[in-house]
Amino acid sequence: MTAAVSQEGVVRIAGEGSLRVHSGRRRVRGGGLRKTTLAIAVALAAGAGVASGAADGARTSQRAATLSVMTRNIYLGGDIAKPIPARTREEFEAKATELWNVVRRTDFPTRARLLAREVRRYRPDVIGLQEVALWRRGPTGVKDGSATPARTVVYDYLALLLRELARAKLRYRVAAVQREADIEAPTSLGYDVRLTMRDVVLVRRRTGLRVVRKFGRNYNARLVVPTAVGTFTALRGYAGVDLALGRQRVRVVNTHLEAFLDQTRVAQAQELAARGGPLRTSLPLIVVGDLNSDPRGDNPGAYRVLQSFGLRDTWVLRHGSKPANSCCLAREDLSDPTPAAFDHHIDHILVKPRTRVLAQVVVGTDPRNRSRSGLWPSDHGGHVAVVQLPRR
Repeated sequence: MTAAVSQEGVVRIAGEGSLRVHSGRRRVRGGGLRKTTLAIAVALAAGAGVASGAADGARTSQRAATLSVMTRNIYLGGDIAKPIPARTREEFEAKATELWNVVRRTDFPTRARLLAREVRRYRPDVIGLQEVALWRRGPTGVKDGSATPARTVVYDYLALLLRELARAKLRYRVAAVQREADIEAPTSLGYDVRLTMRDVVLVRRRTGLRVVRKFGRNYNARLVVPTAVGTFTALRGYAGVDLALGRQRVRVVNTHLEAFLDQTRVAQAQELAARGGPLRTSLPLIVVGDLNSDPRGDNPGAYRVLQSFGLRDTWVLRHGSKPANSCCLAREDLSDPTPAAFDHHIDHILVKPRTRVLAQVVVGTDPRNRSRSGLWPSDHGGHVAVVQLPRR
C-alpha cells in the first residue's frame, strides 16, 4: 500500500456490573473490574459534595459538580474494507454481498438491547457514540452507486438504540450528530447498499443538565480510496456540545479518528487542537472517542498530539498503569467465545485541565453481557468515567 498527502490533507491510497466511586486504590484483576465496576453508585456524598446514587450521575453542590461520561463504538456491523482489494466489478459485488450478509448476522436490533442494558446499568450523563451506522438499500435492478441514491432504510442504528433506551425507561436526547462517510456500492443481490456513518452525542434528560450549544464538522484530512467500482471518500469528523450543569460549564467532544492510516489519524488529531478547532476553548474540556491510537501500542501518534495539547487520560489519572483494553474482537461476526482479543487501548476519555476522576471502568468486555445467541454488543468495549468538574 502506498499513500500520498495533498496540500488539503487528503490522503489517497493506491494498492490493496456496579461502578463504585471510591477514594482508595483497589486492586482489580482482569474481568474483576466488575467488583468495583458495574453501575455508577456515587458513594462520596460527604467527601466530594456528591449525592449517593449513580442513577443521577451528575450532581451539583456548593463544593463540586460531577459528570458521568461514556464512550462507545457500537460497530457498523462488518468489515468495511472487505471489498476494497477486489480487482473486478464482479469480485467487488461478491465481497460487498459478504459484508452485507455479515451486517445482517450481527443483528443490530439485538445488540441495541444489549447496549441499552449497559446504559441502564451505568446511566451516564453524556454518551459519545461512534460508528452509528445508517444502512439503506436501493431498488432491485438498479446498481449505479450514488447516481440513484438508496433510500430504503434497513437499519438505522440511532433510531434502534433510542427505541431500546426508551423501552428501558431511559430518557436521553440526541444532542449532536455529525454525518461522515456516505458510501453506496453494488452487490451481487441485484441492488445497491448504502452506508452512512455518524458520530453522535446523547445527553441524559435530568434536572440541572442542559445543552447550551452543539457543533460538529468533518476533518480536512481524509482517505480517498480507489476501488473496482469507483472512488470512495472516507470522511470522519467530530460532534460536540457545550453543557451547563448548574452554574458550571463543560465542553464535550466526541470523535472517531481514522483507522487505516496513521498519518491521516495524526492530522485529524492536529485539526482538533488547531486554532479554530473544538479543543480551543476556555471551558473545561472532555474528549471521548475511538482514537485508534494506543499510547502503548504501534500507533501512539494521535494520542500524543492530544496529550501535548494538555489533555489527560482519565484512566491513567484514576488507575495508573493498570490495563484499560477495550478493543477489539477478532471475529467480524462478533462470535468470539472469549474476550481474549480485547488487547489494546484505543477508546479514550481525556480531560483538560487535569481534574479529579472519581471512578472509571471498562464496559462491554464480559462474556456474560452477550446475547443468548452469543453476540457481543460490539467489537469494542467502552469506558465510563465519573469526573469532578473544575470550578471556573
